[in-house]
Amino acid sequence: MPKLPKVKVYFNSTLHHFSQLLAGLEYLSTKNEIELKYALDLGKYPIDIFKIEYNGLKLFFDMADNSRIYDKIYEESDFYVKRMLLKTDYNSRKRLIPYGLYYPVYFRNSYLKYLFLQNKDLAKYSIKYWAWASKFLKIKDSIAVNEISKLESEPSHYDKIVFRARLWNPDNNKENWKKKERKVLNAERIAINRIFTEQFENSFKGGILKDNYSEKICPDILLPEKHYHRKVYLEELRNASIGIANQGLEDSIGAKFGEYIANSMAIVTSPIDKFKLHGDFEENVHYLTYHSSEECLQLTKRLFENEPLRKGMQFANLEYYQNYLHPANKMMHIFNLISRS
Repeated sequence: MPKLPKVKVYFNSTLHHFSQLLAGLEYLSTKNEIELKYALDLGKYPIDIFKIEYNGLKLFFDMADNSRIYDKIYEESDFYVKRMLLKTDYNSRKRLIPYGLYYPVYFRNSYLKYLFLQNKDLAKYSIKYWAWASKFLKIKDSIAVNEISKLESEPSHYDKIVFRARLWNPDNNKENWKKKERKVLNAERIAINRIFTEQFENSFKGGILKDNYSEKICPDILLPEKHYHRKVYLEELRNASIGIANQGLEDSIGAKFGEYIANSMAIVTSPIDKFKLHGDFEENVHYLTYHSSEECLQLTKRLFENEPLRKGMQFANLEYYQNYLHPANKMMHIFNLISRS
C-alpha cells in the first residue's frame, strides 16, 4: 500500500480566508488520503500567509485580496500558492501555483476546536468550530452556518437573481487610489441594485448592507434587517439560478463568486480574465462578463430568458465545483500540480 502524502500546517492566522484550505485538508485527512499534522506558528509570517509542508516541500499559501507577491517568502518557498494570481506573474515565475477561487467554508477540526488550550487569545477563533456554541452566539462565520454541506447545492430551477453587496467608505483610507477604487466599486454596486430592483421586481434578491455610510448614500436599496443573517443569504443562493458579481477590494475576485459556483448558479461578472484559475474556466461557458451596469442588465436578461443557456452554465459550474472548488478536491488538485512540477 503506497504511503500517504505527509502534510504539516503551520497555523499562522485566524483570517477567514484560510477556512476553505483548512476544511479541505481536514476532509482529506478524515478520508485517509493524507497524513495531517499541525503546529502553532503565530506571527512568523504576514497574516495572509500560511506555511505548509507537503512531503518535505515548503509551500506558502498567500490568500491576500491583492496580486502582490512577497518576494522574500517566494524565495524561501519551494512553491508559492497565490489566490489572486495574475497570469503575467504565473507565466514569468516557475514556483507560482494558482490557489483559485475562494469562499468561506468549514469542516470539523479537533485541533482548531481546542486551539484555545494552547493560546487563550485564540478562544474567539476556536469557538467557530464548536457547532452548538457558535450557533447559540449567532456567529455567522462558523461551522454552525458554513459547514461544507450547507454551502453546496445542485442547480436550482427557480428564476431568481442574487446580488447582495456592501459599500466601502472611501474616507477610511489615506491613499488616493484606494479612495477612487472604493468610489467606483460602490457606484457600480448601487447602480446594479437600483436597476435590477426596478427591472426584475420579485425575481431579484439583492440589496446593500446597512451601515452608517450606506444609510447616507443609498437608503432606498438597503437590505431589510430580517435578511441580514447569513442563513437567509445561503437559502437565497440555494433557490436562485443567477448570481451577479463585481470586483472586490484591489480588483480581487470576491468570495461570493465561489459561493455562486458551489451552489451551481449561472454568473454575470465584471472582468476576471487577468487571473490564473484552475482548469478550463471559460467565459460564455461558466460566466458572462459585463463592463457596465447597463451591460450587466442586458446579459442577465439574456440568461433569465434563455433557459438552455442558463441551465448549461449552471451544470458547467456544478461540474467545476466538484472538480476544482470543493475544499478537498481543490487541495488535492493543488498537491497534484505541485507533484507534477
